[in-house]
Amino acid sequence: MSDLELNIKHAGKIHQISLPVDAKGSDLRAKVEVLTLVPQERQKYMVKGGLTDNDTMVSSVIKPKATVMVLGTPDANLVSKPAASTTFLEDLSEKERSMQEDAVPVGLRNMGNTCYFNASLQALYRIKPLREKVLAYNEPNPDVHGQLVLQLKTCFNAFEQRKEKEFTPIILLTVLRKIYPQFAEKDPSTGFYKQQDAEELFTQLLHTVDTVFGDSLSSKFEIEFQTKVQDTMNETDVQTKIDSDKKLQCHISGTTNFLKNGLSEALTEKVEKRSEITGSNSIFENCKKITKLPEYLTVQFVRFYWKRSTGKKSKILRKVQFPFQLDVADLLTPEYANSKISVRDELREVDKQRIDDLKDFNKNILEHVPLSLSPAERYETQMALEESKREHWAAEFAKKFPKDLRQGENPSSVYDLIGVITHQGANSDSGHYQGFIRDDVDEEKWYKYNDDKVNVVSKEKIEQLAGGGESDSALILIYKGFGL
Repeated sequence: MSDLELNIKHAGKIHQISLPVDAKGSDLRAKVEVLTLVPQERQKYMVKGGLTDNDTMVSSVIKPKATVMVLGTPDANLVSKPAASTTFLEDLSEKERSMQEDAVPVGLRNMGNTCYFNASLQALYRIKPLREKVLAYNEPNPDVHGQLVLQLKTCFNAFEQRKEKEFTPIILLTVLRKIYPQFAEKDPSTGFYKQQDAEELFTQLLHTVDTVFGDSLSSKFEIEFQTKVQDTMNETDVQTKIDSDKKLQCHISGTTNFLKNGLSEALTEKVEKRSEITGSNSIFENCKKITKLPEYLTVQFVRFYWKRSTGKKSKILRKVQFPFQLDVADLLTPEYANSKISVRDELREVDKQRIDDLKDFNKNILEHVPLSLSPAERYETQMALEESKREHWAAEFAKKFPKDLRQGENPSSVYDLIGVITHQGANSDSGHYQGFIRDDVDEEKWYKYNDDKVNVVSKEKIEQLAGGGESDSALILIYKGFGL
């Protein structure tokens, strides 16, 4: 008779447990007490029924290989040498408590026309797989790109730890300018470093992380296209090729009002060139359709163009609206679209259930938090319950993902907006860049990163970033695959 294998999650750690198949609740509680130092009477199991009866057969309420969250505060009398003490809000200094309660992320100090740099770093940090790769990087003898990633890690650690309200990434900037000299350009009349294009920096930083981490990370951003090139004057002259890119472009014309219009225009273009068949010049149409969607989709508004009269990259000020949820099914090849649409519909059904469940959960959450607990224990319990909910629905979404997904592929054709890099002003050599980043957990909360000043803003503020003047205009959009 084989044992019952299961996992217990407590305080962010997972413990593997093996019990006889006929083990009772009391047997499980005894093992959990040894592993977590949580007294048996304080243990609360996040399973149906709560495993309140010590005589209940564990196998009747917990499935084999399941991961069960356990709530409860360890008994100080059982702890001889704690690895790290738990700090509660009432134990923090006034400064620390203020930072925790405000929960405002860390800003970046402007070191002289470095707002483009600061906004891009905040946006990259919001991309979870990139953040995790950078924070885990520990190469002892890195090349130049590895050195840049190590400095990026220092910056990300400052974001993660939140010990101060701002960070000055001077070494990171110095290393960046050595690898990419265009960002070290100075104004000859003032001797100060010039303002740079955030989109160019964003692209170069992605190139560095691609160089260091390879396909395991770059596949999460890479879009694959099937491009059909046809001579408009000769229907038999048709060529098909496969290519890729790390972003979609939104072209802005005099009639572009919505993001999807600009994306469609950018995927179809006409160029004049010499025909290899007729030997004369002809107009060729390049039509791109997407054959692989990445987990994270970057969209660039092509707002800057070279203006000969001023000798600068001027800005297209036209208002172009963009959605919080983007469906790109009509940009895919027909076969690829069919597979993505079916998954999209299933994920949307799961999302409806998730929203209804969370409404009910948030309305009744206090019923699950005993009044007998201390304020710190109540806070811990509420946070654990919310985390458990998120993990549950992440697993429900994952059940609908196709089994044959390619590395880094989005399961459906739908994306949720998580970040916006904006530009104020009339040209790329001046003005001001800012980042607007969605909270990791609260989908309704957004943060405005104005260098070292970080404020919470509403979703309505994000809708105002569509442009239409010299105020904040979206330049880069970052979308995350729906359900991921």
